[in-house]
Amino acid sequence: MVKIENILFATDFSEDSGYALTYARTLAELCNTRLYIFHVIENPLDHLYGEPHGEYPALEANAIKKVHELIHRFDDVLSGFTNFELSTKAGETTLEILKMAEQKHAGAIVMGTHGGSALRHMLLGGTVDKILRSANVPVMVVRHPSRQLPNHS
Repeated sequence: MVKIENILFATDFSEDSGYALTYARTLAELCNTRLYIFHVIENPLDHLYGEPHGEYPALEANAIKKVHELIHRFDDVLSGFTNFELSTKAGETTLEILKMAEQKHAGAIVMGTHGGSALRHMLLGGTVDKILRSANVPVMVVRHPSRQLPNHS
């Protein structure tokens, strides 16, 4: 029997990510383990963190503060569940997710996907693709049900 300890949920706070959180929470509950909710600040000027003000350290501090506000987007999914911890780190997304998985001894990583175009993934590679290729633990990728699958005909 497989025992999964610690679930790492990597989020960008999007609707897709919120949907994937339901799977991460369920997996954590089924495995009776801790859920680590993790967000990487790759660019503190990103619109997600609001209007930019000040020098780089202030921008990064603002982004971290905003992440702790953004977690409330998930209040409905996290309602009644307390075995979780929110962490934020500035850096390169893929690298930081892999480092956090190792640091927290994650037995699995859960992520949502936007399901971008095949051309975009071929040219840029997606964070999810990079995690799938590099992680040393199982990765669950959850697509939001409203996202259309690409037409391959």
